[in-house]
Amino acid sequence: MAEEVNISGDKAMGSADHSDVQTEQLQQFLTWLALAVMGFSLVSVTAALIFRDTGSGITGTALIVYGCSLLAARTQANHGKQHAAVAVVCFGFLIATMIVIVAQPMIVEVLILSPLLAVGVALPYAAERNLRILFAVAWLVAVAVAIFGEVLPHDSRLPSWYASSFRIASLVTAIAVVLLLLWQFRSRLMETLMQVQAAERRAQYDATHDGLTDLPNRTLFEERLNRALERVSNSPGRFFAVLFLDLDRFKNVNDSLGHAIGDRLLIEVARRLEANVYSTDTVARLGGDEFTILLENLKTPNEATQVTERLLNALKVPFKLNWHDLYTGASVGVVLVEGSRDPGKAQDILRDADTAMYWAKARGKARYALFDEGMRVSAIQLLRLEMDLRRAVEHEEFVVHYQPIIALSSGRIVGFEALVRWRHPERGLVFPADFIPLAEETGLITPISMSVFREACSRMSHWRTKFPDYQPLSINLNLTSTQIVQPELVDRIANVLKDASLEGRYLRLEITESGIMGDAGRTIETLTRLRDLGVRIQVDDFGTGYSSLAHLHRFPVDALKIDQSFIGNIDALEQRGESTQITQTITTLAHSLGMDVIAEGVQTQQQLNQVRAVGCNYAQGYFFSEPVDAKTAEGLISSHHFRALPGSAPTRTTSL
Repeated sequence: MAEEVNISGDKAMGSADHSDVQTEQLQQFLTWLALAVMGFSLVSVTAALIFRDTGSGITGTALIVYGCSLLAARTQANHGKQHAAVAVVCFGFLIATMIVIVAQPMIVEVLILSPLLAVGVALPYAAERNLRILFAVAWLVAVAVAIFGEVLPHDSRLPSWYASSFRIASLVTAIAVVLLLLWQFRSRLMETLMQVQAAERRAQYDATHDGLTDLPNRTLFEERLNRALERVSNSPGRFFAVLFLDLDRFKNVNDSLGHAIGDRLLIEVARRLEANVYSTDTVARLGGDEFTILLENLKTPNEATQVTERLLNALKVPFKLNWHDLYTGASVGVVLVEGSRDPGKAQDILRDADTAMYWAKARGKARYALFDEGMRVSAIQLLRLEMDLRRAVEHEEFVVHYQPIIALSSGRIVGFEALVRWRHPERGLVFPADFIPLAEETGLITPISMSVFREACSRMSHWRTKFPDYQPLSINLNLTSTQIVQPELVDRIANVLKDASLEGRYLRLEITESGIMGDAGRTIETLTRLRDLGVRIQVDDFGTGYSSLAHLHRFPVDALKIDQSFIGNIDALEQRGESTQITQTITTLAHSLGMDVIAEGVQTQQQLNQVRAVGCNYAQGYFFSEPVDAKTAEGLISSHHFRALPGSAPTRTTSL
């Protein structure tokens, strides 16, 4: 159930300025006190004139001066100077008390309360240091009032009825002042309690909601998910579903338009998701660009997929932010939970939904995938593979095999492509297709590649020393798209060449067509620096990406390797009597740009004849040799000519 805590009133209360409330209360108190003081001053002055009493005249004059100071203090409070206003009120009150006790000691019973009133006024406003001073002064004044009340004569020209009435009125006024202070204190206390309660509600809300989108966070989502699990466990046949949604290409928005636009996009996505589910459902943000949705009260499993499709379609509509039309999609993992079987724990369901989401993302994004147990098995296997891969890097379990590259003009070996293999202690020899994608994802590709680079360059340096008359002879190594943009790549390769005592002109670096077109500016800069070392650059798997020869002309490229999918189709095209015009066109245009052409994946004599006919300069493939270990590769060099290895030619695997 998607109930929400209404905290709009709490927010308003929490944001109220406590200082303004105190200022208003202080102004009210000063207004009332000034009226009372002025009233008593008027009574005292009148009594002095009528009864010719000097003490009443002194009292009236002191009260008039104090009343004027109260009006000045009210003005200070109105300008936010609360501490100054309180100082004027309290210390002025104590001074006036000392004057009045000397002038009219017969009202000592009332004046003895004055120091307490002064302290009571100051308590809510004064700083601790000022309060200490006020407490000391108030105690001295109270002592002085008590002493003066005893030692000074009580002679007065005032009639007894007036003196009694004045004492009673003064006492009633003092009590009224105390009650007013208590009422204001009670009001401030209630306000403080309400603010504390509002702060607690706000803290609880903040602890269970996302600060950016105001959606429930992981804590609240898991709480509601647990409640949903309890409900279905007691009601067999009931369904609910959990959706794990991750935005596609959201990082591009942050990188290109900034995090402010990215945050606004997340807010708009949250509102759009909420608009496409029922009020009883829960939409939550786990963090970053990840959202989860709890769909409750489903009648059939198909309802979950229908809602998922509706959400995906809603996200396809562009978001208009700052005159930008932003397009985003999402990959969604869906877990269906029914009461007829053990649904597991909330964390398990979220884990399974996350697994299904990555399954959808790996299959093209902007789609959803329903979780099944096979996905969990795959996820566990992938985790185990990552652990094994990290151990393999630490224990150096990788070996390098070499596949010869043949010059079609002479039939001689002119180089080798270094291909990594993983010698797994349990699975045996593992080919790159089974671990290179994971190595790129986890960042392990760099230590693996550098290990291959060092071994292959050292091996080539050894062969060039051992076979000085065998020329030319070079080594081909593969670069990934993540490596090509690493700032330290050129320095690393320079160090490898230096340590291996191998000149850069004997090293060929291969990068795929899509990799070279990624970050064009940085790629050109990196490749240019590599060329300055003498290293030659080749585009691998050409024809499978989205570049063209016209675009490649901007890059410092020396050769193209035609993808084996084109070479593998040659036999079928020949059987159907169709031409190999694409291969011919690539070769002709590459030669016109000064590039060599290498045909990879040659497996039959017919394919060899065709690539030679269209003008390819070099070829490699299982027709000549499968990738072999260093000792076998050295034997091929020593034979001074290429001799096909015995055995059938299996399909070539992915290489590094």
